[in-house]
Amino acid sequence: MGRSSAEQAQRNRAKVVECASRLFRARGVEAVSVADIMAAAGMTVGGFYKHFASKEALAREACALSFAQADESWQGFPAHAESRQDGGISAIVRHYFRERPAHLTCPMLAYAPHLSGGETAVPAQDAYGEGVEKLLAGFLDRAGEGTDAPERLRNARIIFAAMIGAKLLAQASGNAGWARSLQDAVAEGAGGLCPEGQSASGTS
Repeated sequence: MGRSSAEQAQRNRAKVVECASRLFRARGVEAVSVADIMAAAGMTVGGFYKHFASKEALAREACALSFAQADESWQGFPAHAESRQDGGISAIVRHYFRERPAHLTCPMLAYAPHLSGGETAVPAQDAYGEGVEKLLAGFLDRAGEGTDAPERLRNARIIFAAMIGAKLLAQASGNAGWARSLQDAVAEGAGGLCPEGQSASGTS
């Protein structure tokens, strides 16, 4: 294969992964077929196996890409923004609860059904675990910036878990009022996450 052909093959492969990521986040892994993905990429189904051994192999790469995109989005919130007292995590929480197109669904929610309940591990499980761990680590880094307060980090872990749970319930209930009230409570809790011995206004 010549250099130009190899480069084109790499571009085609990357396009398939990108299309799969968008479709999986929008509709879930189980609801998307190889034919759907290749059609979205403007390619034939026959070309799929030139790039991937299986749909599961593609799901792993698409999952990793989805989490990389989410991490990049979260990194876009500077810790010295309006929520400087909490390290910027209240900005992340508000961003997380914001309505967005289906193809930007949180990967923690989008891929979970595919990975839950099975008796055997699937290839995407490693990518999922690594992705969640990285998002959590970044969240905790912001929450603990400038302080060595175990209680603060414990509370940040609670907020992280509550944030995901509240989003899941809102998504499943069609944004019912009670679900939105849970989101409001989590956002309020994130805004009040301050170093030990310091109030939300910054006074001790």
